Amino acid sequence: MMRLTSAALLFFVTRTLASPTHNTFGIRCPVLFDGRVPQSMTPADFDKNSSIFDHQFVHGENQTWAEIIKFPRVPQSLFDIPKNAKPVEVTINNQSIFLPGGDPPMPQFGFRRSELIPATNNGTDITVQGTTTFHWSIRNDPARPLNFSHEYHPAWHETADFSTSEITFLTGKPFNQSFDPTVHDPKTLRLAGRQSNSPEITFFQTPFEFDVWHNFAVTLGWTSNELTVYYSKDLAPLKRVAGPTFNDNSGGGQFHAGVFKLPTGPLGIDVLHEGFQEAPIDEGLIFGGIFIEDSSHGCVTTFPV
Repeated sequence: MMRLTSAALLFFVTRTLASPTHNTFGIRCPVLFDGRVPQSMTPADFDKNSSIFDHQFVHGENQTWAEIIKFPRVPQSLFDIPKNAKPVEVTINNQSIFLPGGDPPMPQFGFRRSELIPATNNGTDITVQGTTTFHWSIRNDPARPLNFSHEYHPAWHETADFSTSEITFLTGKPFNQSFDPTVHDPKTLRLAGRQSNSPEITFFQTPFEFDVWHNFAVTLGWTSNELTVYYSKDLAPLKRVAGPTFNDNSGGGQFHAGVFKLPTGPLGIDVLHEGFQEAPIDEGLIFGGIFIEDSSHGCVTTFPV
């Protein structure tokens, strides 16, 4: 059971009773970043400085986006349709080992990871000011299935100092079941709050049904510490499924979307550098409808306009 401090409980009750439902249908909200992929874009374009996503981060050392990005033949997602955008698949393999900065640099042998970061999202930009909503749609690739004995983070918002995340979107078996005690089926999609909470607070979860689009939107109030979650499948309008509720949204930072795979192993290991990853690895997740909008005045896009 989720336990809240008295201050958080007061916040929750007050916001639940006083806040309007932030659910805007048929109104065009201001878009701060548009990551819906044009039909003309190629995998090699993701490596260019002109890419809509960061052309350098995050992928394995000596890898290129041209090797990682795929364009599967699947239907467009809900929010790709009005832009005539195409779904994009992010993949991982044995070489998906990230080399972060540091002296000396320490390859993250525990993880396998490939993630798209909005090119304009530098950690303190307009997407982490006021109130913003992060949209994405996700589906499986039957040709590159995940191994659900591992924990995966297909999306999250990492603080600017890289110390934690305000939200984490997960699937797979939790590496630490006591840290995520509400998960009983690894084939679920779940949206959790601040990662440094122990146990993690899971605000919403749903079965990871295959071969359909799962559409998500998460509204974060950067000063109000408010979180709201929206969800739908395929072409259905988004509906509010959690919140508005309290979440510690401090820290700014960047939005990630891709495949971040934790190792398996005993509790207490250094998951950045230790643990087991099977080989060979050929896994992927398909994304669509990635964009960030300004919701400072309560505007949230729940259906294309």
